[in-house]
Amino acid sequence: MSLTQCPNCSRRCFTDAAYCPNCFQTFRPGLLQAFAVAEEKAFGVKTNALFLSLFMIWLAVLLFFQLQPH
Repeated sequence: MSLTQCPNCSRRCFTDAAYCPNCFQTFRPGLLQAFAVAEEKAFGVKTNALFLSLFMIWLAVLLFFQLQPH
């Protein structure tokens, strides 16, 4: 049992809930768990892309200053 966001109202609800306590939308069994897994995977991809881009910028700046003539 963990918390995720309701796909309808974006408020927090438990992954094993039968309905959202805020908007009262009913869910099929396992729907919120699948939604939570997909949301976590998307967050992981975004985080990896962010750190990779920051690393590439850092590497480009480092190489730029290393190749400067003295």
